[in-house]
Amino acid sequence: MIVSMSRVTVLGPRRLQADVADAVQGLGSLHIDHIRPADETIAPRPLNDRDQAAREAIDAVRTRAEAILALLPALEIPPVATEPYAAEAPEALRARLDPVDVQAKDLTRRLLEAEEEQEILQAYGRAIEILAPLLAPLQGSRTLDATGYLLEAKPGALEALQADLSAATQGRVEVMSRPLDAHRLAVVVAYARRDADVVRPVLTRAGASELRLPANVRDMPLPRAVAHLQERARVLPGEIEGLRRELIELSRRHRPEVTAIAVVARDTVHRYELMAQTPQSRYAFVLYGWVPTARVGVVREGLKKRFAADVMVFDEPAPVHHAERVPVLLDNPGWLKPFELFLAIFDPPKYGTFDPTIFFAIAMPLWVGLIIGDVGYGLLLLAITLWLAGKARAGKPWRVVLGGMDFGFTLTPVVMRRVVALLTWMTSYTFLFGIIFGEFFGDLPQRLFPGFHPLFDRLEGINTYLYLSVGFGLAQVYLGLFLELVKAVKHRERTEFLEAVAMFAGGTTVFLWLATQVRVLPASFFSPVMLACAVLFLLSLLLSFSLGSLMWIMESISTFGAIISYARIFAVGVASLALAIVANTIGGRVPILILGIFVGAVAHIMFFGLTIIGHILQPARLHWVEFFSKFKYYQDTGHPYRPFQRTGGGA
Repeated sequence: MIVSMSRVTVLGPRRLQADVADAVQGLGSLHIDHIRPADETIAPRPLNDRDQAAREAIDAVRTRAEAILALLPALEIPPVATEPYAAEAPEALRARLDPVDVQAKDLTRRLLEAEEEQEILQAYGRAIEILAPLLAPLQGSRTLDATGYLLEAKPGALEALQADLSAATQGRVEVMSRPLDAHRLAVVVAYARRDADVVRPVLTRAGASELRLPANVRDMPLPRAVAHLQERARVLPGEIEGLRRELIELSRRHRPEVTAIAVVARDTVHRYELMAQTPQSRYAFVLYGWVPTARVGVVREGLKKRFAADVMVFDEPAPVHHAERVPVLLDNPGWLKPFELFLAIFDPPKYGTFDPTIFFAIAMPLWVGLIIGDVGYGLLLLAITLWLAGKARAGKPWRVVLGGMDFGFTLTPVVMRRVVALLTWMTSYTFLFGIIFGEFFGDLPQRLFPGFHPLFDRLEGINTYLYLSVGFGLAQVYLGLFLELVKAVKHRERTEFLEAVAMFAGGTTVFLWLATQVRVLPASFFSPVMLACAVLFLLSLLLSFSLGSLMWIMESISTFGAIISYARIFAVGVASLALAIVANTIGGRVPILILGIFVGAVAHIMFFGLTIIGHILQPARLHWVEFFSKFKYYQDTGHPYRPFQRTGGGA
């Protein structure tokens, strides 16, 4: 449900502006609304010189602390008390950060240099060892130069390179090569120094990569350089590991304090930014915002306790109509909160409308279960649920990497717990429909027990399965149109009301006409209903007095299309069963029983892994596209409630 909001105005003298900003941030309930009063003499003003200097000083502390945190390895740390640091001056905070900054930068620099050296040795170390005997004789020559390169071992590539170099230098070149691995050649090119400008472009065009010795051994004789590089290759892993351990230890000792300083500095900067954006006159300031109605008393008492009568708080209920500026906060029961994830990728519903989360909770698990409908696949889904529940219980964020593929996002423990709750609902319905359909990894029960017959066979009752899917479409599309009707009546929007009636009547007319034409429904009974709906549609069209309403004719056809779109529940469900049968058939054709079971199991797991995301996204898509469009969710979105609070949360 959408939480009731109140508009709150805080009025006080300018001398208390900084203290009020601190108090409001500590209460953590006021969503700031940056609006300008009608009186032009009350407007945001730049910070005075003293406040601006203080802001710049604390902002420098914030930048320094965040830079240090970026260098220190991330560790799980307990919540840090920030009060001791909030009272310190920026100079004192910088003094705390300076030694940590020096150590972190030094260790990071040494680690990066060691890792870069290791990468060079891994990439070119073997090639340097191979080419060193060929390069050594020319090292130190005043007239000749010899350079090592890596060349892709394509047929004819070396011969073509030799020909191009010979032509460019008029034969004053020598090329020697050794195989490096299956795909590359190590090549030495010896040439007169005066030909360097014509040799290098030829090598570049051929795609040859030059071998450059690390800077620390470039002036050594080659045999000594190779020996040094071999020794470095041996000791570098231990050196890198040691530097990483030192960084982790530095993070363990100092990250809590640096985090607390960053939080204090960030919150202080935010307060100065609020002061610069707050409308004010010569002697007073006014702060506008929104607070959940249930929290207005807390805000009022909190400010009264600190400032007595010096600061006044006024509140009034948020408007239901024309509520574009009112922020939205959803507050659902615990069992319903996980389904808010399906709305989280969009803006929240507009204040004064309604929260559609409950409709996801009703239909999503039901349809996922109806699509999969297999006890065996339910066990696989249960295994995924339990595995993710274990990660959630660990209390650590999880970077989503599956099968070596990085999906580019991280799940927090809170989100993982909600996903586990969603999967639990879906698993339950998968088991339920698996029992009804009599499916355990497809048609395995029928194969093992020839006399077995389920309560409902999806293949035998395929028409019923299709009609059930389309029936869900009828119910949800008409529910969406009904919600649009209710919303239009509530907000006294005449055109939206007529449009919803037209969509309801026009969509019904198209649906009944086609259904009677293909003899799914009896024409004798539904023809009068169809005629009444057609009349109602035309009446809505005439009452709208708008040429734009002519588009309702096309939208009525799209309403029918939205209903038929729910047949994807049937289509995806039958496809899921078909793949399960294919997996059983593949396994059944293997003559050795144990091997056949293994092959069938692998096929089932592969098919399940490839389709499970689609089985969940298809029902979600029906909500997002077909259902939401009927009550114009995307045209009536709001903006989320974001209270002005400390970085770690409100009081």
